Amino acid sequence: MGYRVVWFKRDLRLHDHAPLAAAAQAGPVLCLYVVEPGLWAQPDASARQWGFVHESLLELDRELRTRGGRLVVCVGEVVEVLVRLHARAPFVAVHAHEETGNDWTYGRDRAVAAWGRAHGVDWHQWPQFGVVRGLCERDGWQRLRDAFMAGAPVRVPTRIDPVAWSDGLAAFPGARDLGLADGDAPRRQRGGRREGLAVLDDFLRERSQHYRGGISSPLSAASACSRLSPYLTYGCLGLREVEQSTQAHLAV
Repeated sequence: MGYRVVWFKRDLRLHDHAPLAAAAQAGPVLCLYVVEPGLWAQPDASARQWGFVHESLLELDRELRTRGGRLVVCVGEVVEVLVRLHARAPFVAVHAHEETGNDWTYGRDRAVAAWGRAHGVDWHQWPQFGVVRGLCERDGWQRLRDAFMAGAPVRVPTRIDPVAWSDGLAAFPGARDLGLADGDAPRRQRGGRREGLAVLDDFLRERSQHYRGGISSPLSAASACSRLSPYLTYGCLGLREVEQSTQAHLAV
């Protein structure tokens, strides 16, 4: 029986991760993150974002290792990386979350789907936001969105059986290696789920009290806002858990 690839994109966490849970239940798993030069060449990419992602990946790898797994990091365009991995040891499926990104990421996902069809590799995607693909009209969207957001988070696998030959973390490229010459920001938010949970807790317990008035002023908005955007953008926190945590806080 072949193994399965779990491709991490903007979902750098184990919590409420349906692709990982499904793959881990089925057998050996290769947990993969691809540093895509094409993605980081997009006009909405920066060295600050790469620093945040790098830190998030290091924490993700540590969390995977507590459950027997590990994160494999490859550099290259995704289809090229999948071709190399499949030639080394064929896999039967790729599991991933749907990505709500830009036209580039949508085109890349379509290319992965086409490669999978051509090579007999199943391509499984799971939603992780309120976005519902394939709707021809907005009627019914609210019901579907609310049903998803109210659902119970997917449990983190207690054990992940890694592929025997998994090499683990590669040498991460630097920001300049990816063509990101704008430099890091010393006061930017740090990546990783632990940081995200701390920011969420601080907002719900303290800063949310000043949100209504503080968010409208440029002097106070930076601290009055939730500051959760990067943790949601890169999936250190799941949108479903943030919404459910907020509702639980408001109910107290």
